[in-house]
Amino acid sequence: MKTTGARFEEPPVTYDMDGKHHSTVTNDVCEKIDADHYLIDGERIGFPVVVADASMLMNAYLVDAKVAQEIISDSGFRVLELYPGKALLQLLFVDYRDNELGDYNEGAIIFPVITPGERKPFPFFGALKRMISGSVGNFVYRMPVDQAFTTHAGRFIWGFPKWVSRIDIEFGDKRAHGSFIDEGELVYSIAAKTGGTATAKEQRAASLAIRDNKAWKTYGTSAGSGVTFALGGEMPTIGDRHPLALELRALGLPKKPLFSVSIKNAAMSFAGPESTEIGQPFR
Repeated sequence: MKTTGARFEEPPVTYDMDGKHHSTVTNDVCEKIDADHYLIDGERIGFPVVVADASMLMNAYLVDAKVAQEIISDSGFRVLELYPGKALLQLLFVDYRDNELGDYNEGAIIFPVITPGERKPFPFFGALKRMISGSVGNFVYRMPVDQAFTTHAGRFIWGFPKWVSRIDIEFGDKRAHGSFIDEGELVYSIAAKTGGTATAKEQRAASLAIRDNKAWKTYGTSAGSGVTFALGGEMPTIGDRHPLALELRALGLPKKPLFSVSIKNAAMSFAGPESTEIGQPFR
């Protein structure tokens, strides 16, 4: 899926089943039943959508705020500057094992942002406080997955920019590693330390997305055990041909992360979304 920009151009979802090749368009196979229920490719989904068990790893990077803002310029959001001129970028992977949307792997490119109507926090401590408290919205710029059903569900329900790609995740006793390869080309791979015994208390945070010329906001909760936090970390590997990889390079990668996190056993839940016109405040 070699397009860039906040307004994601959805490709058809293709898969093989019963010896036949299938291609489906999300809006053709999904419908909203009522405020709390959707029909996704023939399967009924209700809120909250619960993830009982997953593992995740994430690297956070300080990047050029001007370049980051140019990348998301058509979203209506403003990148959160940790301090003047420096925004945050998150690269992550999640291995969903026990999930109402199925068993699948997911990657994501995320920018913490300020939405229309929100006040810009004071540099560093103000921004850091909002991040720690979960009051900063995370704009999901891209969310590749390796399963068709969650592609339809993620798009239609929450507006997430999902498409089927290759996501490889290995979670070992001392190190976790993930790679995102799209149409045969590496986009990024990251690693994080594992083996920690800390726990993460339940926290509520908002995910943001752009779909069908609207901005979408979804609150989710997450908690976990086997948490490992480390300042710095391993250098990521960034592809040199894919358009998304070239955007990451324009942001200053590869370089060491500001910090990395892994969670061996994570639990999550996702509520229904709120939408508004691009550039307008959420309720």
